[in-house]
Amino acid sequence: MSDLESDFKKLTTDTRQMAEENARLRRINSQMISALEYVLPLLQQGLPATVDFDWTKEAVTKVQDALAGAEHD
Repeated sequence: MSDLESDFKKLTTDTRQMAEENARLRRINSQMISALEYVLPLLQQGLPATVDFDWTKEAVTKVQDALAGAEHD
């Protein structure tokens, strides 16, 4: 097998592996978006008074930013 054929075979294999990894990451991203969407209402409504209000507000902001970024991608 020539170097060109060998390089092409490797490129084909690498491309397939990259596509599989991309699909796996998309599934993970989808699961993360679902989890964030599920917890966001709880955070927005606030947690018990024993929880630091500033932390709750920061958590809501982080979840909203994560959702906006993930939906943009």
